[in-house]
Amino acid sequence: MKRIRRLSLYQKFALVFLCVGLLPLGILSTVIMNRMMKEYESSLLANYEQGAVYVNSGIDMLLDSCNDISKMPYYYNGTNEGDFRYNYVYYDNLRRILYGIDYDMEMADDLRRQNMSIFLRNVQSVDSALMACHFIADNEVLQESFHYSSRYTYLQDETLFRQRMELDSLDKASRNMMLIPTHPSDYYSAASPPVFTVARNYFDLTGPVGDSEYIGTIYADVTLDRMEELCRSVEADGSACVYVTDRLGNCFYSSDSRVIGQNLESLGSVPIESPGHALLETPYGENGLKVSVVLNTADALGAARQMRNSLFLILICMAAVLSFGAVFFSRRMTRPIRNMMEQMAQIENGNFKVQLPVESSDEIGVLSRRFNQMSQELETYIKKSYVAQLKQNEAELTALRSQIYPHFLYNTLEVIRMTALESNDDRVSRMIEALAQQIRYVIGTVRDFVPLEMEADIARKYIYLLNCRINGRIQLNIELDGCSERQVPKLILQPILENAYVHGIKPKNGSGSIMIDVELTEDLFVISVMDNGIGMDKDTLQKLHSLLDGDEIGIKNEHTWQSIGLKNVHDRIRYLYGEPYGLEITSIPGVGTTVRILMPVREERTEAEGSRENGDRIVGRGEAEDKVGGEGGTV
Repeated sequence: MKRIRRLSLYQKFALVFLCVGLLPLGILSTVIMNRMMKEYESSLLANYEQGAVYVNSGIDMLLDSCNDISKMPYYYNGTNEGDFRYNYVYYDNLRRILYGIDYDMEMADDLRRQNMSIFLRNVQSVDSALMACHFIADNEVLQESFHYSSRYTYLQDETLFRQRMELDSLDKASRNMMLIPTHPSDYYSAASPPVFTVARNYFDLTGPVGDSEYIGTIYADVTLDRMEELCRSVEADGSACVYVTDRLGNCFYSSDSRVIGQNLESLGSVPIESPGHALLETPYGENGLKVSVVLNTADALGAARQMRNSLFLILICMAAVLSFGAVFFSRRMTRPIRNMMEQMAQIENGNFKVQLPVESSDEIGVLSRRFNQMSQELETYIKKSYVAQLKQNEAELTALRSQIYPHFLYNTLEVIRMTALESNDDRVSRMIEALAQQIRYVIGTVRDFVPLEMEADIARKYIYLLNCRINGRIQLNIELDGCSERQVPKLILQPILENAYVHGIKPKNGSGSIMIDVELTEDLFVISVMDNGIGMDKDTLQKLHSLLDGDEIGIKNEHTWQSIGLKNVHDRIRYLYGEPYGLEITSIPGVGTTVRILMPVREERTEAEGSRENGDRIVGRGEAEDKVGGEGGTV
């Protein structure tokens, strides 16, 4: 007993789980069985899907053969003795037979019927799937029916045949093979099997091109034996039902004989996927038929699921045993931990003199000793850090006071603006409002990215203030081309506008125009700022390019630095996006200057930007309360 008490907590856990060590095996068995079931189900569905594709391919081959057979009237070359050979040169033989050309007038009808019977017999002999062949001549010259079947001596009901073939609605202009859905062949015999029929119109090709006269239509009754043979491989185990349908929902064949020849949409029996049933479909083939397989997953997966359920029952019993052991052992293990939690509550209330009893040498005993040591050191640390915390609070109070200065500045500008309004000086009021918005744009938030429309609005306000001073001599045109919501670095337009006026338009005559437009290509997002100022010569332009590529903050003259704004914009874009991007400047003396801001098409932000936006939510908490006329800015 003493040896057991000396065991570590880890060893005690290990001992308990070794006694009921079937838990890992149970979990592993569950995972493997579920994976096997999913793999088995996926494999089963894949096999049935392949079977449906195989059936669809076989049906397409059958219909392709029927399509070739239906073209035989154009290359038939037969004799009265019944001989037959393909002849692609004499394509007019069947027409000559039908019209009795070169026949003796007294024997024309007998010879026509004899040769047409030979022709239909030859057509049927091409494929064993054909049960009967028919030719209906229906034009102004000839109106007659010809029938042949190797299984039946003669056609019993001509009217019923025409009804089954839907001759009244026949499209006599069609030049493609036509499919007539599965129907009874009771025009031969009441006991004859159901068939579907392929048909093709026959035209007189001896006339002018594009004006072929309709002569008649050839029909071929196709038995369902070939479809049944193809589908039997899919429905072998009885858990699947196969449907062969056209685009109108007509069922050509099905393992459910009740719907063969019926319209599934009218019956409300269209194959659909439902609980316990999976639907596998092929695309419509070239001949307009598709194969649908409705799989009863409960039957197909019955044996596998029964085995899985047996395993789950075993696992449930194992889980019950493990639960009992876990509850029993956790009660014994968590008793000292609960005592520790009670003492922690005392520490939270400020009592750091609490001590836990140490009753064992395992991890719980070590944790109790460390807890007692922690409570003593915490009391000492709090005494030392109390003064430091007071100083920290004082520093935070100072930081909060510093936030009142922008607030004071905005409110003061608002008071001046309202005073101007009371004096009916709208121009001064608008100028103060524009200035306040620009100041807020610069110091109101710490965001580095803003919508392009916001940046353009600050540009408009800057030109407005400039025009107030020079009596509206600057024209600004901005075309954003649907990119107004695109995020751009803050304060990239105003420095360029200022540079355009100071160094381009002002030396000319103080009047001019500035155009801002946007170009979006596959790889670049370009903002162009164009002015019609004095431009720059090659030496000045070269110095400006050297400035952008160098480390100086601007161009030094005898009084101050110049072009700091351009350098700042160029360096910020390089910092955000990399070296291929930045400012690209071109200029023609006497014509003007164009500054192109090159940025990548993708919208991305650096990690520093993300942290600045997080700070934005802290520094700008009172911004909504201090807002005066919207955001704005200048350089």
